Amino acid sequence: MILFLSILLGAGLLGLALSTERRRRRAPALPPPLAIAATPATTILLPVRDERLNVEECVDTLIAQTASPLVCVIDDGSTDGTPSLVNAMAVAEPRLTLLAAGPLPAGWPGKVHALWVGAQGVETPWLLSTDADTRHTPDLLARAHAAAAEWHLDAVSLAGFQEVRGAGENLLIPAVFALLDAFLGDWGAAASGAGPPVANGQFILLRREAWESAGGFESVRAAPIDDVATAAGLRAHGFRTGFFRAAGLRVRMYRGFREAVRGWRRNLGALFSHLPSTTTAVLAVLLLPPAVLAAAALAGRWPEALILWAAGAAASTLLRSGSGHAPAWGLLYPLDALLLAAVLLLGILDRRRRKPVSWKGRKTEV
Repeated sequence: MILFLSILLGAGLLGLALSTERRRRRAPALPPPLAIAATPATTILLPVRDERLNVEECVDTLIAQTASPLVCVIDDGSTDGTPSLVNAMAVAEPRLTLLAAGPLPAGWPGKVHALWVGAQGVETPWLLSTDADTRHTPDLLARAHAAAAEWHLDAVSLAGFQEVRGAGENLLIPAVFALLDAFLGDWGAAASGAGPPVANGQFILLRREAWESAGGFESVRAAPIDDVATAAGLRAHGFRTGFFRAAGLRVRMYRGFREAVRGWRRNLGALFSHLPSTTTAVLAVLLLPPAVLAAAALAGRWPEALILWAAGAAASTLLRSGSGHAPAWGLLYPLDALLLAAVLLLGILDRRRRKPVSWKGRKTEV
């Protein structure tokens, strides 16, 4: 029985990994950038809160865009000197401005409120919402505009390369993105707007008129995941959204293992808490093979344990290689699967208990 389960579960893990990786490789690439003269005018909205370690490098990559966008940094009550850094940069750069988000109204998350403040009075036909932990290659905005033109899209969102450092980040973050990519499904459908609405708040290019017609940032202030709600809101009003993989967007979303666990505990809880059947299937994939592996090892059935470990390690290695991360960390399987399962479970429990979480000094209910 253990031999049968080991072979069956090992084959299942490899099959899921191969299927996810095949879909990744078939993901449509962003087209070449539009000519500078043909690129629509764009205002970049960059909300920040205590981003002293990120803001200068991020703004540099935004100002360097060949599309020559306006860049508006909206400070959401930073206490670490972030506004001073932006003000110093704005002295030498006329396309850069700094706004204060002001007091946070009840019922608003800080980032969405800052984006709403920044969007007031903007006249350019396109908006780009991005985060301070992103780094953009110079032609990225022009290529996103080219995708919007080629695919007739009202919004273009990008999934970039996620930087990781240290053992904890290397175990957790590639596993998270393997899960998200498997959950996404067909990248071709996501790019064309034929699949379910999906977006990544690290890069959402919006046709301003369409977004305002769909309700703007105020329409997503109560959403647990505002980026997905943005895509869903546009779709509900008849507009087209596309989602692409783009190596030209680099992100270090969290700094250190503890911050990564806290962040993904919150994010995965919001994403999966309303999907009990999907969550059950995900947890089965993550927990059942390690349980059988442990049972085989405890029973002294080392060939069966080796079969299952080898299959899991091969699947983890393949998925890490496909997302650009060091594949050797896959040899630590099933530690990555168990860690991901724990973070997912904690996130779901937080949502069910409506446990308040603290992020950058501000407590909110999850």
